Amino acid sequence: MTRSFRNPILYFSVALGLFVTCGTALYIYGSQSTFSGNVTIAGWRVGGMSYASFQLESEQRLKRLAAFPVLLHTSYPEITAKELSLGQLGIRYDKSLLTQSLKQLTSGSPFERAKARWTLRDANIPLNVSVDSAALTATVKETWKELYTKQPVAAKRILQSQDQVAYEPERNVLRIDTEHLQEELQSIAPSLGTLTHTAPLGLSLPVYEMSPSVTMASLKQQGIDGKISEFTTSFPQSGEGRVHNIRATATSIQDYLMAPGDTFDYSKIITQTEAKFGYKEAPVILNGVLVPGIGGGICQVSTTLYNAVLRSGLEIVERRNHSLPVSYVPLGQDATFASGYINFKFRNNTPSYVWIRTITTDSAVTVKLFGHQTPAITYDIASKIVETIQPPIKYVNNPSLRPGLERPISTGKVGYKVETYRTKRENGTIVSTELISKDQYSPVPTVVAANRKDLQTEDSAPKQPMVEDGVSTLAVQ
Repeated sequence: MTRSFRNPILYFSVALGLFVTCGTALYIYGSQSTFSGNVTIAGWRVGGMSYASFQLESEQRLKRLAAFPVLLHTSYPEITAKELSLGQLGIRYDKSLLTQSLKQLTSGSPFERAKARWTLRDANIPLNVSVDSAALTATVKETWKELYTKQPVAAKRILQSQDQVAYEPERNVLRIDTEHLQEELQSIAPSLGTLTHTAPLGLSLPVYEMSPSVTMASLKQQGIDGKISEFTTSFPQSGEGRVHNIRATATSIQDYLMAPGDTFDYSKIITQTEAKFGYKEAPVILNGVLVPGIGGGICQVSTTLYNAVLRSGLEIVERRNHSLPVSYVPLGQDATFASGYINFKFRNNTPSYVWIRTITTDSAVTVKLFGHQTPAITYDIASKIVETIQPPIKYVNNPSLRPGLERPISTGKVGYKVETYRTKRENGTIVSTELISKDQYSPVPTVVAANRKDLQTEDSAPKQPMVEDGVSTLAVQ
């Protein structure tokens, strides 16, 4: 009985001793303040180094890394070589994984610290490298400021003598490719363990040519290779205000560019011109009568443009003739404008762009349209009067005259009904003929004064004003 009783006590004593011994060993193992012999951090062998010494020396090494020089150079003479530090170039070292590992070694229970120490006994803990792209870009632009003050110059389409279309090529500028530079910096950036020398790292700057949005190639892709039509109207002995209005409106459509399918809207041109240049006093048409107004002459520009459009084969979307005949084009070939009532629109129905050019002198305005030349195709415009409308007689009551007596005040003018046709020819042979418009010009009545009892006083109520060939009358300013 005594022997069997002693054996459990002996076993318990041995087990307790082993537990205490193991616990003591774990406590001693987990409480050590140095790295295990084979620990490497970012290529730096720190085995046997105390945690405190590591913290101090690692901070110093990180500062040295931030100040580490990089010599940036290129083969371009206009880009001078510069020496900048890794920190200036936006290199950032992420210590989060390292901090987490150290926390496991220095905090928690002895058992937890011992477990962490054992787990990390042969570890190679990385130090992640990144590049702050915003900081890198800012440094590059500041360092090579003169390079970035130069901007690319867009290509230009120009006209040579005889209306030949030519091009002035774009001018590119050099730029540093910061995206590729960021990748290269990240790949060559030294780490804690590779910081063994102080000589600058050499790095060739990645450079590219920056082009403007408009290049000679993009202009040529628009398909404009020559003049497709031209038309000129004259305005001799016009007043200064009318000349200004014509010139200003023509300037607004200078270099107007229409993509295939685009629609030209004359009302927008009038609005832009009025805002930019302003319109001056010149006669306008108010309800079929010439009166003093503002903007007189704007329809000479729309009419000139209309005739150029007719002769180019472009599609007329909206157009009306004047209420009165005009002197600078044949009947049926004018295009008036009345804000809110009458507009002029046409569409580019060709597969290439259309480019508008204008020339204005003190006595004439010319509109030239450029696009894809097809010399074999031509257009003829012909208008014919299909009916003459005799002027009516308008009697005005004049009680001062002897009863039954009539006295002429003004002679009327006949009106017209006109049809206009566009004939398309290919190599001189008629391909098609289309009716472009049917227009009517109202006659101007003959005015006669008379003292007759049967004459009734006209309604003096004003008509709703419709101003043509201008933007307003002086009476409604």
